[in-house]
Amino acid sequence: MKDRKTNSVVLAPWRLKRAVEFIEMNLATPLQLVEIARAAGLSPMHFAAGFRFATGRSPHAYLRDRRIERAKTKLLSDDLSIDEIAIDVGFRSQTHFITVFRRQTGHPPARWRRCSACIGEPSEVVWRMSQ
Repeated sequence: MKDRKTNSVVLAPWRLKRAVEFIEMNLATPLQLVEIARAAGLSPMHFAAGFRFATGRSPHAYLRDRRIERAKTKLLSDDLSIDEIAIDVGFRSQTHFITVFRRQTGHPPARWRRCSACIGEPSEVVWRMSQ
């Protein structure tokens, strides 16, 4: 369905919910756009356009962000190594995980884990250290 005002593809709420649930259930596995679109019952092109319109992010960006958020939870609550967490949240390698994590948070996972466990968010620690 298209929004007449913006001429954008509108994703029905139930399709968005189904896609998000599919992503959450399969976060640790390599996911392709076609698989997520299939779970929502749409073609990849229509799904991607509708998802972006509904969430403000591409399906790939949403998946990446969810993986990083899950990794943050695991970094604080699990005694797993960085490598184990990387694989557990769906990254193919520790190197790729560290690169993406640093890009998203400004800190490598090990530093983020240490700083968050002691004081709070790493950005607060850096700010306090510079004072």
